[in-house]
Amino acid sequence: MDVPTGDRSRVTLSTGHEIELPLALSCTVGGVTVPAQRRRLEAMLPAPLTSLAIAPGVGCVTLAGIQYHRVGGRGDERETAATSFEPYDEFAVIVPAVRGSRTTIPLAQLVGGEVGGYVHWLPVTTEASVALGREIWGYPKERAAITVTDGPRGIHTVVDDTAGARVRLEVPRPRARVGTSDRDVSLWSYTTMNGKLLRSRMRIQGEITVGTPLGTTLEISPQLQAVLGLWNRPLARLHGVRVHAWLFDGEPVAVVDGT
Repeated sequence: MDVPTGDRSRVTLSTGHEIELPLALSCTVGGVTVPAQRRRLEAMLPAPLTSLAIAPGVGCVTLAGIQYHRVGGRGDERETAATSFEPYDEFAVIVPAVRGSRTTIPLAQLVGGEVGGYVHWLPVTTEASVALGREIWGYPKERAAITVTDGPRGIHTVVDDTAGARVRLEVPRPRARVGTSDRDVSLWSYTTMNGKLLRSRMRIQGEITVGTPLGTTLEISPQLQAVLGLWNRPLARLHGVRVHAWLFDGEPVAVVDGT
């Protein structure tokens, strides 16, 4: 596996963990993209981000269960308890967004704009992973009851948050390799931290399938649907196994309005 080269830096967290950036990750992921009321999404996005329009008045949200097998560390004799994390599960609520485009015409935003994903909610299963996300990137992490299972039928995610946000998501295992490829892509994620909008690059390599939502099961609590204006009608599914990723340090790109 090709590891990104370049300058590396170390960060010590409040938990005592020593993190080397870019942070090396390996995981399994199952997710869906669903339509949502664009006005709801616009209300939660910080300037200068605008939600990706897929139709007049319609944006979208990606929901994904992630089972991390490895977080940090080197996988050699230099690895210690302080340099790697125990495996954990995560549920991501991400709003596809565009920076640098003033138009709201569907798809026309892609011309001249930078497309990424604003991380709206990121519950996880361990306190150490909360510190990891919040202290370095400002990810909105919190502890929640989450299970992500990679079974014979597919990737099954269950979220039971004490505040009432519940999710049941099952992404079926692809029956054929149609739509599956060993991908090597870079994506941008956006967060807010200390009054600034940050963007962070993630490089992803692995066996990833993007396809129709056929066979996908999604149940969302009314509370979460109302907050995001979600429609329970998956548009596409994502299934990834043996996925390796590297998450780079964030960089400020704007001052957040109202802070």
